[in-house]
Amino acid sequence: MKEGNGKNTRRICSACFLLLSACCIAMGIWFAGRMPCVATAAAPTVAEPRAEIVVKVADKTYTYHDELLPAPDHTVYEQIQRRNINAPLGEKIKTVDKCLAAGAEWREAIRYAFPLLPDFVQRIVRETEKAPTDSEMEFRPDSRPMFRITRSVAGQTLDERRLYQDIYLALRKNSCVRLTVRPQSVAPAVCAEDNIRLTKKISEFSTSFATSAEGRKNNIRLALSKINGTVLKGGEEFSFNACVGPRTEQNGFATAKIIVGGEYTDGVGGGVCQASTTLYNAALTAGMKITCVRNHTILPSYVPPSLDAMVNGSSSDLRFVNLCDTPVFIKAECSGTTAKVTFYGAELPYVIKTVSRELSRTPVPADREVVDTEHKYIDAAAAEGTRVRVSYGHSKVVSEGYLRYFTRSGALVREEKIRTDTYGETQGIIAVAPPPKTE
Repeated sequence: MKEGNGKNTRRICSACFLLLSACCIAMGIWFAGRMPCVATAAAPTVAEPRAEIVVKVADKTYTYHDELLPAPDHTVYEQIQRRNINAPLGEKIKTVDKCLAAGAEWREAIRYAFPLLPDFVQRIVRETEKAPTDSEMEFRPDSRPMFRITRSVAGQTLDERRLYQDIYLALRKNSCVRLTVRPQSVAPAVCAEDNIRLTKKISEFSTSFATSAEGRKNNIRLALSKINGTVLKGGEEFSFNACVGPRTEQNGFATAKIIVGGEYTDGVGGGVCQASTTLYNAALTAGMKITCVRNHTILPSYVPPSLDAMVNGSSSDLRFVNLCDTPVFIKAECSGTTAKVTFYGAELPYVIKTVSRELSRTPVPADREVVDTEHKYIDAAAAEGTRVRVSYGHSKVVSEGYLRYFTRSGALVREEKIRTDTYGETQGIIAVAPPPKTE
C-alpha cells in the first residue's frame, strides 16, 4: 500500500512541474508582447561616405570614386591599414596632413592615402595638355612665293600641383568635390611673324658673262644651280668646293679657259671662279665672316681687284661662316648672261658696301705673237699673216679690299680692311696664221 502511494505521488509532482513550466512560458510570451524590444528600437548603422571628385576641363568631365580597396594578402592588408586607405575620409585627410607636415610633395602626400588618385589626375593632365605647334618655313628659291610659311598653333598645359591642392582643400570641406579647371595657354616658340622676319633681302651681287664661250657659260650656270637653295644655319660654315663638288665632265662641267701659272689654258670647269666670286661679294655684304678666300694670279675682268675669289678642286676654296643666330637663305641664279646671288635673312643692323682700292698698277706689257702652226685659233685656209687675239695682257696690280658699314639713314659707321692682294702682269697673246704649206 505504501509503495503504490509513492508512485502516485511522483506522477502528481511531474504533472505539476510541467503545468508550472507551461504557465511560466505563457507568462513570458505575454510579458514580452507588452514590453518594447531594445534591438529593434536601435538606429541602423550608416556607412561612412567615400570621396567623389568631379573635374570639368573644357568640354570633358572626369569622375573619381574613392572605392574600398580589397586586400589579397596579409602584407597588402597591413599597408592598407597603416596608410588609412580604407579609413573614413576624415582619417584619410589627417594622414595626408601628416605627410605634408613631414615635407612630402602634394602628389606623394595625397597618393599615400589615396593611391588611385594620381592615375586620375594624370589622365586629366595627359588628355588636356597639348604641345604648341611652331610655324615652319620652307625655302623654295625657284617658286612663288619663295618662302612657304605655316601658321603656329598655341598649346595648353595644366598645373598638376595646383590641381592636387584644389582637390585636397575641397575634400577637407566635403566628400563630394566639383572642380572646373582652366588650362593655361602655351605660346609656340616660333610664330609666323618670326619666320617672316627671316625673309628680308639682305644682299645681292651680280656679274656678267655675256662674252664667255658656251662651255664657260655652262659651268657658271651649273655651279650656281648647285648653290641655289642653300640654307646656312647660325654658326654654320659654307664651303664652295663641298657644295659644288668636283669639276669633272661626269658632274656636267665642260672645257673652258682656266688660269694656270698666270696664263689662260683650256681646262674642265673654266668659269666656275666667276660663280664663286659672285657668291663671295654677296656673302660680304650679307655680313658673313670669310674664313677662306684667295685671289687669282692675274686680275679677272668681271670684278674690281681684291673682290675676286679663286677656287679649284685641290688647294683653294671659298668658305664663310654665318655669324648670326638665325639662318640665311641663298638664291643663286642666271638670268640670261647675268650671274646673280641673293642672300635672305634677318635684317642687318647696317648696310654693308664693298670698296676696292688700287695701290699701284703697271702698264700692260706688249703682246706676244705666236705662229698658229697647229691651227688652234686660226683656220688653215686663212691667209698668211692673219692675226687673232687669243688673250689680253694684264698689268701688275696691288690692291686692297674694304667693307664700309652705314646706318639705314646713310651715315658711315666704320670702315674695315679685309685683304691686300697682288696680281701679276701677263702679256697678251696674238695668234698669227702661218704661210701656206708648199707641196
